[in-house]
Amino acid sequence: MELIDFLDPVELEKPDEYYLKSQDLFSKNITINTENTNLNNLSSFNIAILGVPEDRNSFNKGAALSPTAIRSELYKLMSTEGRQKIIDIGNIKAGNTYTDTYIALKEVILILLGNNLNILVIGGTQELTLPIFLAFENYQQKINLVTIDSRIDSNKDALELNSDSYLLEILLKKKKLFKYVNVGHQAHFTEKRDLELLNKLFHEAVRLGEIRTDIKKIEPVLRDADIVSFDMSAVRHSDSPGYYRASPNGFNAEEACQIARYSGMSDLARVFGVFEANARLDSNNHTAALVAQMLWYYIDGMENRFTETPDSENNNFKTFIVSHDDLDYDMTFFRSMLSDRWWLEVPNIKNNLSVVIACSHDDYVTACNHEVPEIWWKTFQKLE
Repeated sequence: MELIDFLDPVELEKPDEYYLKSQDLFSKNITINTENTNLNNLSSFNIAILGVPEDRNSFNKGAALSPTAIRSELYKLMSTEGRQKIIDIGNIKAGNTYTDTYIALKEVILILLGNNLNILVIGGTQELTLPIFLAFENYQQKINLVTIDSRIDSNKDALELNSDSYLLEILLKKKKLFKYVNVGHQAHFTEKRDLELLNKLFHEAVRLGEIRTDIKKIEPVLRDADIVSFDMSAVRHSDSPGYYRASPNGFNAEEACQIARYSGMSDLARVFGVFEANARLDSNNHTAALVAQMLWYYIDGMENRFTETPDSENNNFKTFIVSHDDLDYDMTFFRSMLSDRWWLEVPNIKNNLSVVIACSHDDYVTACNHEVPEIWWKTFQKLE
């Protein structure tokens, strides 16, 4: 099937703001899939916007209406200043069942990845992360996933896969998952067994308070991510009322935009999805406006993206080697003299090679204090 067969074009009745005279509006500086748009030359674009109006497998009824509401806010914003060529390809056609929608989403993501596009997915509900992951399985051998969520969606008691349980399918059955991190979980929403499962599988969960203390701590987490899946439940109710079980605690709007920008700056990120916004509960389109601004800041982050490959022979990197009495290996850190970012080399004893992963300066300080950074240890155990 052709890409166009999976898509509904963007509604021709644009919001009034679309017709404002300013030539600097976001909507006047992108290509929009309408009935006569040719989608055969996608490789000429850098970013594709894709809506997925699906909520039939969720309690969050109203999330399917959000792609249109989010577009109405996104099109009002000023254009980002930069090199990115953007196309809004429209919405996935709703299948006869939600499973049909999942299959269509997977196929569309595969086509977009094959055309080397970065993809902004507007949900819809968060179990849509699974078909996105399945598309990556056909595309690469190792996948890193980051979710931003107030809960860890691994409900073992769910009778079927849904937005509260989809992670189990990825964590337990998908061998190409290399690194998974959930950011922003709140202890009062999180079962101990969920954290124990992540620890057993050598994955990570970072509490809301830890990131809010210093938002920059999320940058190394996002730098290695291929897929970033943002559940709007991670944002507090006062800043994002459009959610069916909103909480008074969570990230604020500015922090959500900072996370989106760090995601855009990531060396590897190809998909940034925002899910669970509920247009029926959204007072004055408040949540839709926030999601639109998050997408804007992701694009702004891409404008500042540059890929660095740590190398001890590269003059742009400074190498630090730390020995540890309890390890048979030295810990090798790289610091970029251009961006001040840090990486850590972890040996793979199976093939005598090594893996270089993003880390923070704090990890280097931990190693210098004769402790093994958790990120080194978990990565080493995965490789072993």
